[in-house]
Amino acid sequence: MNLISRFTFDAAHRILGHPGKCAYLHGHTYHLEVTIGAARLDALGMVMDFDDLRALVRKAVLQRWDHATLLSELDPLVSAISAVQAEAPEKVVSFPQNPTAEILTREAWEAIRQALPPDVSLLRVKIEETPTCSSELTANPS
Repeated sequence: MNLISRFTFDAAHRILGHPGKCAYLHGHTYHLEVTIGAARLDALGMVMDFDDLRALVRKAVLQRWDHATLLSELDPLVSAISAVQAEAPEKVVSFPQNPTAEILTREAWEAIRQALPPDVSLLRVKIEETPTCSSELTANPS
């Protein structure tokens, strides 16, 4: 049985070295969709309580990324934005690579997977950067 929950967060990013407009700092309203599954339902007949899943995703991803600036750790804007936003240093999030939709999907996957209870599996993470552009990661069938 599978359970699907959808989330929204707003963040700024840029793609360092991009030859086009994505090289400039800009923002998106991202949509994150998470699919989990379990072989058996719990005593209440659930894969996982929706409230518990929402709290888990909030803590693992949304608290870090919502209204944050997402940048490559090589981006000179990391130190510049951190300096002018000293009251909220946690809202400048740097990644080893450019914060593309693909990298954000992979990072969200890892954070959520590690936070799930052992009897619940992460099956799919999808991040929509715009209404027409998204990245998706799915579990390999075993």
